[in-house]
Amino acid sequence: MNFRLFASLIVLTVLRLVYIYNNVGLMPDEAYYHEWSQRLDWWYFSKGPGIALIIRAGTAIFGHTEFGIRFFAPLFGLGTTLLVHWLAKRIYDGRVAFWTVVVMCVSPIFNAGALLMTIDAPSIFFWAASLCTLWLALEKSPAFSWWWVLTGLLTGVGFLCKMTNAAIFASVALLLIMTPRYRGELIGRGFWAMLLVFIPFVVPAALWNQSHGWPTTTHLAARGGLDAAWWNFDLRAFIEFVGYQFGVHSPLIFFAMMMALVATVAPSFGRWFVALGRSLAKFPASLRSAWIGWAVLAMMLLGLWMAGNFFERRGFYLAGKILAVVVAVTFIGAHKDAANIHWKSRFLAAFALPLLLSYTWIALHHKTQPNWTAPAVVSLVILGTSYCLDRVLRDLWGARKFTVAAFALGAVISIVMANTDALRIIGIPLPYKRDPGARMVGWREVAKDVAAFRETIERESGQKVFLIANSYGTAAELCFYLAKENQARIEAPGHPAVYVAESPVAENQFHFWGRYDEFEERKTPVVNAQADSAEYGISRFAGRTAIYVTDREIETIPLDPLHRTFAKWEWKTVFNYEKFGLPLRKVNVFLLYRYQPGKLLD
Repeated sequence: MNFRLFASLIVLTVLRLVYIYNNVGLMPDEAYYHEWSQRLDWWYFSKGPGIALIIRAGTAIFGHTEFGIRFFAPLFGLGTTLLVHWLAKRIYDGRVAFWTVVVMCVSPIFNAGALLMTIDAPSIFFWAASLCTLWLALEKSPAFSWWWVLTGLLTGVGFLCKMTNAAIFASVALLLIMTPRYRGELIGRGFWAMLLVFIPFVVPAALWNQSHGWPTTTHLAARGGLDAAWWNFDLRAFIEFVGYQFGVHSPLIFFAMMMALVATVAPSFGRWFVALGRSLAKFPASLRSAWIGWAVLAMMLLGLWMAGNFFERRGFYLAGKILAVVVAVTFIGAHKDAANIHWKSRFLAAFALPLLLSYTWIALHHKTQPNWTAPAVVSLVILGTSYCLDRVLRDLWGARKFTVAAFALGAVISIVMANTDALRIIGIPLPYKRDPGARMVGWREVAKDVAAFRETIERESGQKVFLIANSYGTAAELCFYLAKENQARIEAPGHPAVYVAESPVAENQFHFWGRYDEFEERKTPVVNAQADSAEYGISRFAGRTAIYVTDREIETIPLDPLHRTFAKWEWKTVFNYEKFGLPLRKVNVFLLYRYQPGKLLD
């Protein structure tokens, strides 16, 4: 990397640090992970301890501030950029590496990851590092290399930040299977050493989940829609997924990456079509035979799906899966003779395609989040840059104009994303409900108003009340921005300052900390006491009043568990927040009287 480019990246990192130092409010997830960092554990409800440890380190240096929480985000962004530059230069050349960095600097999703301290910043960093060490390991093939071991270690650390990082092993296996000259690595020492060193990183997840009822697996199954029938498609969720991908990557940049991916895998599919036509019927090796073979296969799969759905027999679904395996084997055999061609683009595609296909399948059935595919972009951005640069140099199809437009649009979106109020200042009334950045605006004011309301209620009643929020995000924001007021209000060691509504099943990490529905053991147990009854233990919250805070505008009555477990509820007030004359947030506040522990289980 030349000095000017490196210096530019340092300047950009400093600007990002200045931006986050300017007291930009926390996103709900950032506040939530900050709560994790104050209660370190081997594992958490939905993720590993990586993000908690990172935030713990930042706040240890700079205090419990927005800057302390986010300090490492720009540093991870810088590190990821340097790693991707190195990989692009190693695979292609300095020109591709330079323009890849430029694309990253104008890509909205990379810029967001370098400003917000969420799991994506460290996850993408360790994903990129794993790709670098894996490339070095393959350069040494067939000889054993310690780069395999380092790949396993880096993937393990990434797994502690985001479990998606483990998907890198599926990509490695796919790459080795599809590439004849590296297929022997599947039984080599390096590949298995990589898997072996990864195993210890899974142990904390297994032990913690085993002792807590496996909430992570249940959560992931529900989040991915894996508990629903696979034939129940949700077209709206899929359209949202595609739209989000175009939005977070910038439309033209994402389009270029997809075109590059298609150009990489299309030759393999072309050869597969012909081979499939030959295998299913004795047709000449022509385009017609390919489409006939494809049509026959599609009809077979559709027939099996319809039969399984109509007769409700698992055997038909099993037959469909077996046919899919046969197709995969046929696909591998169809292109093995030319598999070593375009090895560089094949390497990059292998670390994007499995993730994209997996989340596309989930999006066909269930609502997804736009950042789920983020690790795939590490290789896609190199692939897309190489693809476009090749066409720019050959001046194909107006590629130069397209590239300039892609850079300009990406830069504009990234700048606006950093401060969407700039649009409102110039007279563009972007509604806050359509602005993802609105989630980190105004929580300081909400906390101030809630604190004043609580003080008024306690002064009038002469009793101490406790706070309940409608979601983990709202609870975490109030915990952070009421930190000073909450120091003397912690009900017991291990309790958060703000609770979420009680639930018989775990829905977030708050379920595993101190809860207002828990019982303390009596010093003298009552004979024949029933579990979860008042006789079984002592509830320090029984009969007390709570303040319920919700930012759901449509919530005109408290959540079901609340009006079942409190003797009476009363709506008290609503806080309306506006900015630039536009509605920002609406917070309803209720009083819940006389808590009745154990009522939820009656």
